[in-house]
Amino acid sequence: RVLAVDGKTVRGSRHTDAGGVAQPGRHLLAVIDQHSRVVLGQVKVEGKTNEITAFTPLLDTLRGIDLTGVVITADALHTQRDHVDDLRQRGMHWLLTVKGNQPRLRRQLARLPWRQVETAHRSAETSHGRREIRILKVVTIAAGIEFPHAAQAIQITRRTRPVSARTGHRGKWRTETVYAITD
Repeated sequence: RVLAVDGKTVRGSRHTDAGGVAQPGRHLLAVIDQHSRVVLGQVKVEGKTNEITAFTPLLDTLRGIDLTGVVITADALHTQRDHVDDLRQRGMHWLLTVKGNQPRLRRQLARLPWRQVETAHRSAETSHGRREIRILKVVTIAAGIEFPHAAQAIQITRRTRPVSARTGHRGKWRTETVYAITD
């Protein structure tokens, strides 16, 4: 079972109060079953930066659900040492994106010998006005990654370019490399 943790600001919830002061939109952190696409739990968050402190209370709302062996996925904001310690204590597993909020960890992942790692998966598709090629590589981490319980690192390389269905015009390729870690 795979559950996704993600935060969103409710569309249309920004408003101006009676005093004419702009109020931010209501921000929620939710946990969603990726198979059934059902929201299993959700908590109000006081601004996007507080999603980190809402992570554990959100998992606490999942009473009556056996979380042993469940995999949690989350964006880079939740790549936090305390989060993985909490998940481990609950008997859960995790897959987390690594971006600029963990610069040292991202540098460690980028320095792995990716050129020597075979491609685990490749996909190509054209939709939404662009051509996209994704290449996925996975490597077991023996040492050198300073993140608790990390056992594997993942490199996802996305090459995209705009494609016009009407004119057939093709734009320049843009490449983005994203890393993730898992226990």
